[in-house]
Amino acid sequence: MTDGRRVLVLGGTNFDIIVRAEDFPREHEKVRGDACEARPGGSAANTALGLARQGCQVRLVSAVGDDALGRLCLDDLREGGVDTALVRVDPSLRTSMAIVISSGTGKRMMTFAGADRDEAFRAVTELDVAAVDHVHVVGEPTPELGRVVALARRAGRTVSVEWNGRDMSRLAEGPGLNLMNADEAGRLPGALPDDAAGTALRYAGRLSGEVILTQGAEGALWASPSGAVVREPTTAVEPVDRTGGGDAFNAGVVAGWLSGEPPSACMRRGLDAALHVITKIGAHP
Repeated sequence: MTDGRRVLVLGGTNFDIIVRAEDFPREHEKVRGDACEARPGGSAANTALGLARQGCQVRLVSAVGDDALGRLCLDDLREGGVDTALVRVDPSLRTSMAIVISSGTGKRMMTFAGADRDEAFRAVTELDVAAVDHVHVVGEPTPELGRVVALARRAGRTVSVEWNGRDMSRLAEGPGLNLMNADEAGRLPGALPDDAAGTALRYAGRLSGEVILTQGAEGALWASPSGAVVREPTTAVEPVDRTGGGDAFNAGVVAGWLSGEPPSACMRRGLDAALHVITKIGAHP
């Protein structure tokens, strides 16, 4: 476990509806699901809860609507040990939602934008950043999110960035962690075809930061600006639902890194957390 490192997490909170089905529906086709789960989610919220389970003191900066789903999300976060004082309750917009069809080995997702999280990011102060040891960010690289990252770097706080299929380079330059999966890395500008390790090393050099890739059944790899690559295998399992698996991995890696653990141990912690999530429906235990 960590020694109670304080982490500020910025990003989205939403309510998930997850349907488990063997096949994805085709045009005009109705597919019967074999399980369904409706519960709070969102990448940043999931990661915040994962970090709290890893022993960190976590404060979330996000937004929900002033509605029943928003209250469910806030209750879930608080019960999980996350400080929600900086979560904005938007009186004019609904809570964001995501609908997920999960086949176990894959998923399809549709999201619906709701409460404006940029308003919550704008409200973060230098004192809020100074009160933590680390800042973890998820989401579009907006000016509001970039401002908080700049505050963190000026204050000497470490930073981790979840790329989530986006090019987050302008927020990620400098020492810290960059978290992505191999498929996402392969679509980045300048990615090397069929060479995940080479792509990770290229970005680690460009950013002067660590790049950590998840590779599905192959486990994970960690590329450093020095040119070092560390690989960590994972345990073979039959996934039930991959929703939130990457968020759990990120929480384990960040918590391990903040504890001073080496890359292999950080990835092992993250992979174990992800396995715990993907063998059930929904991101929470």
